[in-house]
Amino acid sequence: MGRIKKTSNKVLVHPSEASPKKRRKGAQPTAGNTTLPVIDKIKERAKQQHKHANSTRKNYGSYIDHGQKWLKVHASTTGCQDEESHSGDAYEDLTFRDALDKIPNQHSDKALALFISYKCFHENNGQSTCDGIHAAFKKYWEEAASNTYRGKWHFNETRKCWEGNPACSAEVQDVIKSVRHKTNSEGSDRTHSIAMSKGFMDRILTWVHKCCPSETYMALLRTLITRIVMYQAFSTTAWNLWTRCFELIKLKRKDLTIDPSEPLSTKDLHARFEVFLSNRKGWQRKVDKGLKEADLRSNRYKVYPQPDMPGCDCFFWMLLWLALLERIHYNGELEPNDFIFPAIGSNGIVHRGEHISHDAMQAWIDKATTGAGIPRGGGDSFTTHTYRRGGAQWRWMFAPVGERWTLARVRWWGSWAENENRDTLIRYLLDELSTYENDHSDALCPTQNEADGSLLGERQLVKPTCSQDLQLMQQFITADVADLQSDIRILTNTLVSCRNGQPSSTEPLVQRPLCAGTSLPRESPTFVPQQTVPASAPSRTLNPITNSAGTTNFGSRPLPEKGLDIPNLPVRCADGSYAPKKDSWRYIVRHWTEADPRRGLHVALRDWPAKWLKGKNKAIFGSKYHQRALIALEFLEQYQGNESAFLAAYPEYEEGHTALLTAVKRAKKDREEIIPRK
Repeated sequence: MGRIKKTSNKVLVHPSEASPKKRRKGAQPTAGNTTLPVIDKIKERAKQQHKHANSTRKNYGSYIDHGQKWLKVHASTTGCQDEESHSGDAYEDLTFRDALDKIPNQHSDKALALFISYKCFHENNGQSTCDGIHAAFKKYWEEAASNTYRGKWHFNETRKCWEGNPACSAEVQDVIKSVRHKTNSEGSDRTHSIAMSKGFMDRILTWVHKCCPSETYMALLRTLITRIVMYQAFSTTAWNLWTRCFELIKLKRKDLTIDPSEPLSTKDLHARFEVFLSNRKGWQRKVDKGLKEADLRSNRYKVYPQPDMPGCDCFFWMLLWLALLERIHYNGELEPNDFIFPAIGSNGIVHRGEHISHDAMQAWIDKATTGAGIPRGGGDSFTTHTYRRGGAQWRWMFAPVGERWTLARVRWWGSWAENENRDTLIRYLLDELSTYENDHSDALCPTQNEADGSLLGERQLVKPTCSQDLQLMQQFITADVADLQSDIRILTNTLVSCRNGQPSSTEPLVQRPLCAGTSLPRESPTFVPQQTVPASAPSRTLNPITNSAGTTNFGSRPLPEKGLDIPNLPVRCADGSYAPKKDSWRYIVRHWTEADPRRGLHVALRDWPAKWLKGKNKAIFGSKYHQRALIALEFLEQYQGNESAFLAAYPEYEEGHTALLTAVKRAKKDREEIIPRK
């Protein structure tokens, strides 16, 4: 017996009265007014907001606004009627003034060609201005009315209207080609981004060590230390991760994955942290197409210590920069949305909510490469793209044998797509190798690398030694041994003469040049004032003056052997303790009149010449020297060295030299010896 289907109790309900569906997680509630015109406005607003980057949209808008204002001024009735106007000209048409509006007309191509000609030929702007104007109006008209103004500019005979994009017309393209030929014929500088090799990175690290002051002056140069460490963190990260400038300057703390439970040490070669480049070029395109399973790990890079490459060790410099940023500048941990490379003002203040600009980073690169003495050819320059080129070339062909990467790994690490144009990889890798192998600029070198005979000239490393090479080696060894024997002979004669109490008639050993391969022992870095030589001064050798005591004089007064220094207060005693603050004024007077070599003061302060307080020394010693002079001269000149009267007038001496200095300034102001600043 079959089952009887029950009558359905469902009642049809109008959609407007139906209960709302469960909203998807993350979806935003919508307003009640969802008519088609409202949705159309939402669509247009979303296209304007998300189709192009903010900077691109802003630049395009500037070109369009300028062009429209320019045309309306020049197409006015007073500007169009001139001696060369003829009846029937397009300029006399009243619609010509609207040719650069959102809806183009029959004069739009001519108007755009005139605007480009005015900017590039009349105002003599370059190729970049021409390309910017063309791209701006092309996008402007493409988005005007769906597909109407896309493609070739032509007149539709059937519809009796103009269609296509005026920016693609033959007249506009001819003007663009003319601007390009003009730019090339005027001999514009050829710009080529030099690859930042590992050798260049090491030379910059050496320059950084020279720039860093000793611990005595580090507190006074906080801004310099901050910029140096930040530059090293940026450059080593860009070199290892092959980033472009805009990809790295927007890096935030949330893009770094550092496990706080695992201590990070450069001695542990397996320690690591992870970097996610959320602004990597092409990443948005991958998101738009839909992420694959293989893309989930894209743009995520694990960074490990590289102690054998200190100039390229991103692990060390990044952690050092984060520690400096948190402990010195922020006094706390970074927030997830804080930039890793924030903007730094001229006064050294870090702007937490603003990332460093492209121009500022380019200025640091120029300063570092110039300071390191890295050569460059005409038209060559170090840009923020040099790290990407240099890192890719090192990993693929310049790294030691056994450490070079395959082309597949290079493609993944550089985030090049699988269908990436082969010319891009060729420009980064193979072109550099081809240039090296076909370079014959060192044809006059006695030892040829024979780069065209093997990969990177490696054949030279395994080439059998010939008799000529052995003869050259023997000559160099013989010359070095002869110099060494001569030095030993002179040293022996000197020791024998000293033992017998007779002056040696032989030439002192210190005046002979050192043998090849011999180096002087390193000493701790000390600060020595340098004399400034005008650029216009003729090149000459300055011979130091040697007095009877054997010391070397530079000018009228010899520089201290161990550099300049003004002891800090309160002074430190021999047992490691500090002298009482109430005695600080006595040390100030003593250092003004007497030297204190044990504490680094080799010349009394009153005997310092003016040139010792100029140039770089002014920022280091100027304020401290002036303060010591105020207190010492107040005691010696104003009170004639009367200790009881001085102490009675300034009881602040018991609080230390800072309180005493304030009291002395107040007294000199009352005596009108100091004019206060307005």
